[in-house]
Amino acid sequence: MSKPVVITIAGSDSGGGAGIQADLKTFNSTGSFGASVITCLTAQNPDGVTGILEVDPDFLEKQMHAVFSYFPVKAVKTGMLFSENLIRTVSRILKEYRAKGQDFQLVVDPVMVATSGAKLLQDEAIHSLIQDLLPLANLITPNLDEAKILGSGNIHSVEEMRPEAISLAKKLGVPVLLKGGHLKNSSEALDILGFPNGESFSYSKPFVQDFNPHGTGCTYSSAIASYLGQGESLSSAVEKARDFLHAAILQSFPAGKSKTLNHHPEGFSS
Repeated sequence: MSKPVVITIAGSDSGGGAGIQADLKTFNSTGSFGASVITCLTAQNPDGVTGILEVDPDFLEKQMHAVFSYFPVKAVKTGMLFSENLIRTVSRILKEYRAKGQDFQLVVDPVMVATSGAKLLQDEAIHSLIQDLLPLANLITPNLDEAKILGSGNIHSVEEMRPEAISLAKKLGVPVLLKGGHLKNSSEALDILGFPNGESFSYSKPFVQDFNPHGTGCTYSSAIASYLGQGESLSSAVEKARDFLHAAILQSFPAGKSKTLNHHPEGFSS
């Protein structure tokens, strides 16, 4: 049985819990075939990032041509893009292959700051992210901090999330999945999918304590891309991806100094 091809365009996490490593594990567990385009090498583990080596834009372009020219791509997920040059290169080539007739869904995880606090997107690259890449997206998946950088207001409660998700979607002209996992003093992990037309969907799970959240954003956006590549609607893909992430959190296991996500949770199989 064939599987849809889904590509991650993101950074490599030497700790294995986030970045392309998390993306490829997620694609496999959710029933898709994963290919990868590496934007950066990082020296990191869940405690922090100690080094970033940016890929040359020409080599990034070669990677993209290698996978897009060979595979019938159904979905693309972008993660850590780091610099203005890389964002412009990715955006240009995505446009090129769409113009050639490749009909793929694009999920943009606007990776800006790691859970540990390390900056993963240069300040001067934010404008290019908004102007060049986001207009191509079928969905963007910011957390609360990233949403504020992209133009939302301050969010202090679950009641504020829905109007802000819709407002940001209207401002950017693309559906927004606003992730509430960083909301303080909340017993639920609430996410709101807002559309530019004012429509919205909510997804809630009980907040889980005592695990390292490293890689949750990568895993979530990758699962969404995987399900979109399989033909699910946007709202259904988000719901299925939310279930996958919650299972990965509940079934997290000790690795190193902390618990880490289980990217092959029971109940989900390729």
